Amino acid sequence: MKRIIFLSICIICTAFVLAACSDDEGNFGGTPVFSIDEQHLQQDFEQGASYVSIPVNTNMELSQWSVASSDETWCLVSQEKPTSTSSSILISVRESEEPDVRTATVSVTSGVANYTIQVRQLGYGPAILLKDENPTVSADGGGLDITVTSNVEYTIDLPAECNWMREVPTRALTDKVYRYTVDANPTYEERTVTLTYTYTEDPSVTAVCTVTQEAKTSGVDDVEVEGDVQAFPTGAQASEYQQGNGIEYTYDGRIDENHYHSVWGQSADFPVTLEYFFEQKPDIDYIVYNTRSGNGNFGEVDVYVATEENPDYQLQGSYNFRMQNAASRVTFSPSYSKVTKIKFSVKSGLGGFVSCSEMQFFQKNPDNKLERQLLEVFTDITCTEVKDDATDAQIQALPGYFASLATQLRRGTYDPWEKEFRVQAYKPYSDVEVWAEKLMTSRYSNLDNPTGIYVEPGDSVIVLVGDTHGQSVSIQCIGEETTSDGTTNYVQTAASGETRFLEEGVNKVGFSQRGMLFVMYTADLLNPTAQPITIHIPPGSGIVSGFFDLETHKTNDKYAELIGKANYKYFCVRGERIMFYFHRVQMQQAVPYDILSAINLWDDIIGWQQELMGIEDVRPSQVNNHLFAISPEGSYMWASDYRVAFVYTYLNNILLYDNVMAAKDNAWGPAHEIGHVHQKAINWPSSTESSNNLFSNYILYKLGKYCSRGEELSALATAHCINRQGWYNMGSATHQNEDAELHMRMNWQLWNYYHRCGHKPDFWPTLFKLLREDRIVESDPGAGQLKFAMKACQAANENLTDFFEMWGFFEPVNTTIEQYGTWNYVVDESMIESAKQYMKQFPAPKHAFYYLEDRKNGDVGIESYQVGDVGYYTQFEGEGTKITKEVSYTRSGNRISITDGDEAVAFEIRQSPSSELLYFSNFLTFDVPSSVALDGAKVYAVQADGTRIECKKR
Repeated sequence: MKRIIFLSICIICTAFVLAACSDDEGNFGGTPVFSIDEQHLQQDFEQGASYVSIPVNTNMELSQWSVASSDETWCLVSQEKPTSTSSSILISVRESEEPDVRTATVSVTSGVANYTIQVRQLGYGPAILLKDENPTVSADGGGLDITVTSNVEYTIDLPAECNWMREVPTRALTDKVYRYTVDANPTYEERTVTLTYTYTEDPSVTAVCTVTQEAKTSGVDDVEVEGDVQAFPTGAQASEYQQGNGIEYTYDGRIDENHYHSVWGQSADFPVTLEYFFEQKPDIDYIVYNTRSGNGNFGEVDVYVATEENPDYQLQGSYNFRMQNAASRVTFSPSYSKVTKIKFSVKSGLGGFVSCSEMQFFQKNPDNKLERQLLEVFTDITCTEVKDDATDAQIQALPGYFASLATQLRRGTYDPWEKEFRVQAYKPYSDVEVWAEKLMTSRYSNLDNPTGIYVEPGDSVIVLVGDTHGQSVSIQCIGEETTSDGTTNYVQTAASGETRFLEEGVNKVGFSQRGMLFVMYTADLLNPTAQPITIHIPPGSGIVSGFFDLETHKTNDKYAELIGKANYKYFCVRGERIMFYFHRVQMQQAVPYDILSAINLWDDIIGWQQELMGIEDVRPSQVNNHLFAISPEGSYMWASDYRVAFVYTYLNNILLYDNVMAAKDNAWGPAHEIGHVHQKAINWPSSTESSNNLFSNYILYKLGKYCSRGEELSALATAHCINRQGWYNMGSATHQNEDAELHMRMNWQLWNYYHRCGHKPDFWPTLFKLLREDRIVESDPGAGQLKFAMKACQAANENLTDFFEMWGFFEPVNTTIEQYGTWNYVVDESMIESAKQYMKQFPAPKHAFYYLEDRKNGDVGIESYQVGDVGYYTQFEGEGTKITKEVSYTRSGNRISITDGDEAVAFEIRQSPSSELLYFSNFLTFDVPSSVALDGAKVYAVQADGTRIECKKR
């Protein structure tokens, strides 16, 4: 369509709404407001002198905002006196005597917002100006105004094939403005048309306007999924319940804090039975048990079913839900028809209680019309690729959400960054509940599969699941929780969240909270069916923020790109053994680029700890979970099931390698917390804050800068010889009624002697394995103490009686101790004798390595104390250092000064070589406590092999 125009025209490209200001303009209250509508930011003038008044939406005084002079003298600007409802800017232009179009810029500033107004004026030469060369119309269509400024006659060419935009005759407006009506866009891709304005006498003088109409849109809410049919009980009863927490809350259709709970303040009377009755007699294929966050999560449970055909209960199956804080599913195979009642006989629960947020009963949908329709267009049900022979008509016939998806895929407009996270092949991870029990650790994370996609409260999400290979898969929304350190409430990442089980095909799931989505895919890794599962969460379902995966993304450049694009509060970095899930802003500040320094370091730290545990035979072939590190907004550092935590203000100190190495505690603290995850096999009450420090000291050793940590051996001399303390109360209580600084030296002596000195380099892995096979029982710490000593002898194949004697293992005990609980601590003479008899079967060790010290005074990391002069670990290598010098001493009061004693590993005070040890020291000059009777006592230099050589008194 071509039209010839004979008038000079001042054109504006805008919508139908031409009012200068909105109805409520000026009614802004006390908040400062300042804005200029976008349509006024481009002003075009004819050749002659003219002016325009531009409305300003503001409640500010003239003195609070300003208009700078334009950058051209022919364009004059000023503020106009405000009315009661608005202010304005006056722009005046002088007549142009130039042939070409001239331009000017006007700047408007305020404390709220700044604007730039572009001004153009025609000259006497032919020209055609379009105010907006690229207008956009919504998919719904409607009105479009296009106005052109020109000083020549011109034609308008609207392509004839454009049948969706038509010019509308105008009366109210001047003929400078052309009005069009635009039809609604029936397709899920945008469309464009180009209008060309051409000077009738010179075709080289043109202006082009490209009109774009947005694509039709469709959201998740428009998708109707023929989901599985939920059956609701018509009644229920429980064998016991807490008043106000009855069983009725387990089938009220809500997964929230209203839940069933057994009687508070006492252990449940197991088995606790929960029975559900169905008057409608539905067919049931599976059950979903939804937990609450807290005590009572089901452990072992038997499920019974009664049907119309078999009215008496029959055992359907026995299960162990492992008291996990996540939903569990029971699938009936074969399914049950005409169910009348179902009973859960719960035999154990977390904390000795029983609880349930919601119990759901489902019948599978046997016929899914939507999926059949999708498979006519897409190559498989994940809808990641369109068939070559799929027609546009077939695509547009799909539900809008999927028609839009198919259009993006076919046209190549699916954002590649989004697609990377929306389409993933999720690999299986081992069962953290099973492997925590097998390996005697705290539970690692089960959040190994991040999607990089988060949801807002109330969001529904489409999840397209490919071949599951018969495996179970679900999706969990991890948000935040509020907790307390005893004085202050603070926010941190939750350990679990709303879980939705997924089926092969189209799933539509909803979430009531804000959170990041994680795919939950647990399997036996040795099972051939444990294969990756492709899952597609299409555009419009959740919001992509992304994450960094070491295996996939590999480089620091990619990390910087991904965290720069992220928009969620937390950002995930997945390494081989650890996952950081930290505050994005703080993490980006701490590690703006070199993520490889951080993730490789902490992968190594966890790997080094796992070396000591002796799990190389199962990791990663059978167990491959990560440790999940969060950054709470309070507390400091801690470890528990499923996660370890480092306060978000400390991230700068623990991530980059150079920062970690800048202070001894930067590695020690996190390694100590991770050590809590790994210590269970070698731990018993009285050792909880020290047995984990085996791992911490090993990390310091592997990093190579700082010496180990712990009290000097003189503290052991005081505890053993002077105070006659046993292991359980050795030293001075520093944390949780334990002197961890002293205790930690025992395990570290064992490591130094057997590993560093080379006498049995697999000692600790062997000991861990032995103690996983024959376990320490937490409730009997005295027996646990002696079992540790006996298994250490077995691991070393040496009789370590003297070693554990020095560490107070054979002191009789009958008391109660407090350490993360109250424990009866009993070590009696019969237990001691039995342990010693067992240990006698092994040969004596080569050395008296209870005098081993791996530090020297002046080492990096030595604080304000001195660690001794002799007994350095190198003296115990090979056959050990021999004493070749004549060692002598002088005594002044209780002070002993040794001469030529540097080849000894310690100096003992005894009446005779075989008599009771009265005191020892690893210093060449030391003070004997006044409680030690020195009359008649002798000083002995101890050779590495334990030989006592009497020192000559001078």
